[in-house]
Amino acid sequence: MSGSLSLTDRDEQILQALCVRIRLMTLAQIAGHWWAGNKRQTEDARRRLAALVQAGYLTRSTALAAPLPPMNGPVIAWSPGEPEPDAGAVAWRLQSRWRESPRVVRVYLATALATRVFGGKAQGRLKQEYQATHDLGVSKMYLDLRLRSPKLAEAWIGEDILAPYRRGQKLPDAIIAESPEHSPTLVLEFGGAYDKPRVEAFHNDCRNRGVPYEIW
Repeated sequence: MSGSLSLTDRDEQILQALCVRIRLMTLAQIAGHWWAGNKRQTEDARRRLAALVQAGYLTRSTALAAPLPPMNGPVIAWSPGEPEPDAGAVAWRLQSRWRESPRVVRVYLATALATRVFGGKAQGRLKQEYQATHDLGVSKMYLDLRLRSPKLAEAWIGEDILAPYRRGQKLPDAIIAESPEHSPTLVLEFGGAYDKPRVEAFHNDCRNRGVPYEIW
């Protein structure tokens, strides 16, 4: 069945995102972003994603993930030259925002066929099942950036693409940069429920590199 489906521009945007930017998305994330304003967004998105699954470009899987808290902007945004942040206060905000227990969710991932077309590292399976909540948080960051600044989103380099260039160094969730080899103009991290030492370690790494960051 692979290759039998004519891809639309929207299809290509979704597939490229899952191949080279982020690892996975839920139906709600995809429908809310690419079918926004459509009264039948969930039904229409589900139908099109099913066609992409049948054609071999996507795969469906289930994962245990906590519902994401409201994320309307970064918990902290810092740039070189600004005062040192209160890591304890940042950690409290990160930890106190979680209210609901994990639940089983259906997620979509790009397949090896899709990576042959669009590049990237996706192989159609969950890399680490216990990190599904984190990966969905990173996806939320990416989708928000696509809305706020499409040009910046085009320069998003995700963790899996960046990893070979950061051996023996701290690996952020994403950077905004010309290429993995270039110094980033912005470092992006989904803070989850980070404690104070982890916030401090992330801040210190970015400060020592002289790069701005956002923790969501």
